[in-house]
Amino acid sequence: MSTNLKRSVFCVACNNRCTRWGYHRSGAVRYRCCFCGKTQTAHQKIVGKQQGILRWFERYVLKGTTYAVLSEWSGIPIRTLEASFHQLLDQNPPEMVIPQPPTEEAYLLIDGLWFGRRTCLVLYRQSGMKPILRASFMPKEWGRMIAKDLEYLKHQQYRFTAVISDGGTGIQKAIMAVYGHIPHQICLAHLHRLATNAIGRRPKDDRVRELKALADHLWKIESGEALEWWKVQMNEWVRQNWEFLHERRRDTEGHWWFIHHGVRKAVRTLLTASESSFVFLTHPLLPKTTNELEATIGNLSMKHLIHRGLKRERTPSFLRWFIFFYNRKILSCRKTKEA
Repeated sequence: MSTNLKRSVFCVACNNRCTRWGYHRSGAVRYRCCFCGKTQTAHQKIVGKQQGILRWFERYVLKGTTYAVLSEWSGIPIRTLEASFHQLLDQNPPEMVIPQPPTEEAYLLIDGLWFGRRTCLVLYRQSGMKPILRASFMPKEWGRMIAKDLEYLKHQQYRFTAVISDGGTGIQKAIMAVYGHIPHQICLAHLHRLATNAIGRRPKDDRVRELKALADHLWKIESGEALEWWKVQMNEWVRQNWEFLHERRRDTEGHWWFIHHGVRKAVRTLLTASESSFVFLTHPLLPKTTNELEATIGNLSMKHLIHRGLKRERTPSFLRWFIFFYNRKILSCRKTKEA
């Protein structure tokens, strides 16, 4: 049986073979993916030369292959590759529907990747799953924009029983607006990092060393009794060092400020830990950190730096295409294992 690959239609979401699935109301032929079930019309198919360009573009994005190497492998001139890749970068990748496995407990991970101080890429991923469900660029972690992303996930029939995030104000407002009083675990790694960065890695004062030991003890808390003991020790440290925390310095003009502002910040952070970062004690399967998502963030933060000639305006589109190919590769590997 011979197949004409030039006439074959491939899914824009997972790149698998599609079959005819009736007609669209506009009269165009509709196709349905045999793997993910996504439907598309004939004008959306990627065939022939365009399919080949997309294959080389995937290597350019995922593996960081240069134009010279791609030109040598494909036989396509460098200028043609560059013009084709820029044309793809000027448009968004196709939307991909990632199926959610049937589980009783599903936890949503939310974290942001900052590019300087003006741009943040907020990522959404389910705990235990590698594909990224949603990625959005925004100037800051604004609650109304995060709420739109959560509404999109809810509209796509994703159901979550708890959320894990870094505890930003915008994220908390968005979760409350969309999911209501759902269990919300503040990432213990973020909280510990805030406290230790305010104190310093190697404090010289004995009192500050005791506070850092209490901060490090956060990782050892695995029960309600251990949490109560830690809260008593924390309050006792604050009572004994009350004068130390309120030491002030004045200038000649009468202005004053607290001397140990870093220690005061660490104390404020640790005192709020018992209210937000130990939800996992009542939900044993709930992760205590967003470390599952940190590896993906670390990978994304370096990928666009491989192609140093890439314009800053095309960086968001490059990262969106990277997430698209990243998800598609994971889904294809999952299909191979199931087969």
